[in-house]
Amino acid sequence: MRIKKRKTVKTPALKRFFRNEDGVVAIEFAAVAFPFFLLIVGTLETAIVFMAGMALDHGMQRTARFVQTGQAAIANMSQSDFKTMVCDNAVMLPNCQATVKVDVRNFGDFTAATFPPMTKPNGDPLADVDYQYNIGASEETVVVRVSYVWPILSSVINSGLGNMNNGDRLLISSWAFKNEP
Repeated sequence: MRIKKRKTVKTPALKRFFRNEDGVVAIEFAAVAFPFFLLIVGTLETAIVFMAGMALDHGMQRTARFVQTGQAAIANMSQSDFKTMVCDNAVMLPNCQATVKVDVRNFGDFTAATFPPMTKPNGDPLADVDYQYNIGASEETVVVRVSYVWPILSSVINSGLGNMNNGDRLLISSWAFKNEP
């Protein structure tokens, strides 16, 4: 008994297509590259935002030390001078003079130190008129707060990084101290 082979119709092009492995690496790279680059960009931007926050902390602390030691009172330092000094000490903040906000308030002691939030209820930063600049006298408690709006470039990637309505990040640095005698 003779077994007949069943004839199947195979197209050579289709057969070659499924057996060809020439572009497998390129296809795998294309599938993995986009999420990988999103991860890299998100990580870099997060690191840059944290570095900007550290730069703001450094600039504010160096400048607030002038208030604490009484040098600001002796030099008759204005709010504009304070802002300029913060920006000079916080080297990594672009457009610092136009964007940084300074709020300096004095209190009788630490228990009396209360202050409003740095943002409006809708998440926008306060207007300039809402900030005070009162460096206080000797042995008074002073709270220095500095804010800076950092633009988030990849808001789709870092949707949790922005803390304002427009997706930007409001960086805030504050320091409470008692003026030296």
